[in-house]
Amino acid sequence: MNIIKKLLLTTCLAACVQLSQGQNTVESIRQRYADAKAYIEQHKGSNNNDGSDWAEYYHMEARHFLPGTGGHKEDVYMYFSEKEVDAIYPPHYLTFATSKYNYAAREYYDEYLYDSDGKPAFIYVYMPMEEFEGHPDSMEYELRFYLSRGKLIKMIAKNRANDKLPFTEVYAGKTLKEAYKNVFAQYMAKAEAILKMFEAIENEAYNN
Repeated sequence: MNIIKKLLLTTCLAACVQLSQGQNTVESIRQRYADAKAYIEQHKGSNNNDGSDWAEYYHMEARHFLPGTGGHKEDVYMYFSEKEVDAIYPPHYLTFATSKYNYAAREYYDEYLYDSDGKPAFIYVYMPMEEFEGHPDSMEYELRFYLSRGKLIKMIAKNRANDKLPFTEVYAGKTLKEAYKNVFAQYMAKAEAILKMFEAIENEAYNN
């Protein structure tokens, strides 16, 4: 039964994160994102190690002290699926990643959905207090970037003055506004950095 359950879970995860080598659409990205989040929720807190209910991911935790802001902690979770190769222990590819970190009392959070070749398909960013051109006051921001083959196909920006208020959409479109270009480049670079970290862990785990 455990073997059957593991096969079903593996098949489910592969279906959740199977990534098309063709063009992504906003709708297909949203479905894949929902499937990835459902997988994480389903396996949250699981302590079984018999293969019947076992979330597969790498977890990196970093702690250090930063001048001016004090203690800094970052948690990165990297979820993966198996490559379809004939091997007892097939290698993996990165499908989804989350990063939570702080500067002083401000806590940031971002998510990354990947295509099977490592290109980011979706990036979600939560920024607790930011200022962007056209919205000069410090606000909480949610940014969503949808991509196909590395090209932006849609962006959504929302903000609010504090956590007592709902987020309000301030921009949605297919082009990247000048005000958001730097932050987009920053998180595209982070998506690449997380991918390289995953590949380094994968190589270390399977080459020793």
